[in-house]
Order: sequence, then C-alpha cells, then structure tokens
Amino acid sequence: MERRKVQKVGGSTYTVSLPKDWAHEHHIEAGEDVHLYTHDDGSLVVRASRTDGEGLAERTVELGCEPPETIATVLRGLYAAGFDEITLTAPDGFGDAQRRQVTNVARDTVGLQVVAADEAAVTVRSLLDAADVSVQQSVLQLQFTALSLHRSAVETLVDGEDGSPTDLRERAAEVQRLAGMVVRHFNRSLSDFEETDALGVSRPDLFTHCRVAREYERLADEGVIVASVAESVERPLPDGFVDSFETLATDARTLLEDATELVLDGATVDEVTDLLGRTESLTAEQETVETALFETASDTDPRLLRALDSVARTAEGGRAVARAALGATTTGAGAASVGDVEDTGEVVDGESTP
Repeated sequence: MERRKVQKVGGSTYTVSLPKDWAHEHHIEAGEDVHLYTHDDGSLVVRASRTDGEGLAERTVELGCEPPETIATVLRGLYAAGFDEITLTAPDGFGDAQRRQVTNVARDTVGLQVVAADEAAVTVRSLLDAADVSVQQSVLQLQFTALSLHRSAVETLVDGEDGSPTDLRERAAEVQRLAGMVVRHFNRSLSDFEETDALGVSRPDLFTHCRVAREYERLADEGVIVASVAESVERPLPDGFVDSFETLATDARTLLEDATELVLDGATVDEVTDLLGRTESLTAEQETVETALFETASDTDPRLLRALDSVARTAEGGRAVARAALGATTTGAGAASVGDVEDTGEVVDGESTP
C-alpha cells in the first residue's frame, strides 16, 4: 500500500499523483486517459484501460466428444465463475444427449437461458440483474429449504415411514440453485466492484453470506445421505438409537441456525465461543452414541454410522459459519478478530475461501 497526499488545484479540483512504477508498467503517459470507478464501500479504483468486470462479459469453450455429464460440469463451472455469456462449441457437432444436457442445466440454474443454438454451438446467457437480487433473502430461503429437507430425512429414518424421494430431490435441487447463484455473485465481485454496489452489500458481507450458502448446500447433501440410509437400513433400529440420533440431528441443525443468526445480526467473541463450545459437546455426544451403538450390538447395521457421521459434519458446518461470523465482526464493544479467539485455543481457521 502507498499513501498519497490529496492536493487542491484551483477552487474545486482535487488531484492525487499516481505511483510512478504503476504508470510505467501500464505505459501511462502524461495526457492519457485512465478509468476511475467509485464504489459504495468507499473505494476508488483506477484502471489503465480495461473496464471494471470486462473479463466476465463472455467466454467460449471448445468441446470434443465429452459425455453430457462433463458438459454439465463445464457449464456450471463457467456460470459459477460469473460469466455473462457462455458459448460451447463442438466442431463435430453436438449430439442430442449433449444438447439436452445444456438445456437441462440452463433450466435448473437461476437466470440462465439458451439464447442461440445450431449444430456446432450453443450459447447461454445470464439474464439475472444483480440489482434485483437480495443476497440475505436468498440465504434465508436456502436456510428454510435445507433445514426442512434435513428434518424430513431424519424423520424418515427414525419413524421408519416411507418418505418422498422426489420431494427431497426437488428441495435439494432448489438449494443447489440458490447456493450456486450466491457463489456466482461472490466470484463476480472479485473482479467487478460494481457487483457489490448493485447487490447493495459489502464484499466482506458477501463473502460470509457465500460461506453460509455453501454450508446449507452441504446440509441438504447430508439430508440426502440420511434419506438414503433410511431407505436401505435394516429394521428395527437398535434400542436407544432413535432418540439419541434425533436429538443429535436436532442439535446440529440448531447450531447451524444459531451460527447463521450470528452472521446476519453480528457476533461477539462470547457468542462465538459459546457456539464453538456447543459444537465440541455435540461432537463428543455423537462419538459416545457411536461407541455405544457398536459395543452393545455386534450386528449393528454399519449404514447407521453414515447417518451419525452426517450429523457430525452438520455440526462442523455450524462451526464454519460461526468462524465466518467472527471474521465479519469489525466494530463494537464486543468486536474481535480471529486472532483474539485463537489466543484462547478455541478457534483456528485456516480457510480463506467459501
């Protein structure tokens, strides 16, 4: 970082000098134009030539004879990266299955639409305007859908009643759609400052919301795992397992809910420390239930272990969201940095991406 003193020229013009090395590196000479971008977070961006976010306008990818699943992965990755328009080309032409896959991905992705197609190319475009998106409302919708999915999956396992696989898949797909949209906006914000202005959020807040969205996407995945165990596990379930598992699953979801509230409403060190302590307690309880389950009955269905591990991962999601909440805390009497809590030996967060 370099500091420059603002000078006043004439009666109303403010000037500041550019770093000489930067000007030479970008071949800026006296009299040439530079591009200035003011942003809602108080920053002023100076660019030599490229406009803000210009690199996200379009991307063309040439494909060979890749299977439809690979094409779907490529398209979702480019959407998540933040590109406005994506063209997939195939010199030998697209097969029917490949074309259908592109159409399916566009249909299942927020704001994405096929705008042009011929034998050798398909173009999709994001029609979503960031100004029309509420990141916080998207996260709350994610939360509601993922929690209800997980709750239904747990009920199916403990009650032994047939659930609705189709309903679970639809809710899981909705969670993925919303999480993918939030991740896309975050990735765009890394190279386009105007993205955060349009969304009406700061970049740190967008980061924490992105982290929360990813954890609820994982919660939905854990719900699908529990539902799959419910469909295949041998019954009746061992004595005591039903009550213990239901309690653990409920506590794990509550941890994630409470951590999300810390993100949305602001967190203090004491609140985060308390939640992290609850996470440790739940993990210990899960291990106790697991040990008792396999010590009391040698013929216990090992698929129940998958369900217990799923609950442990949900608790870890609550821990991750709590850390994100702590990182977002920058002001107030109870404010702290990650380092403040690291000194207590209770938080060590080495992750830097959602």
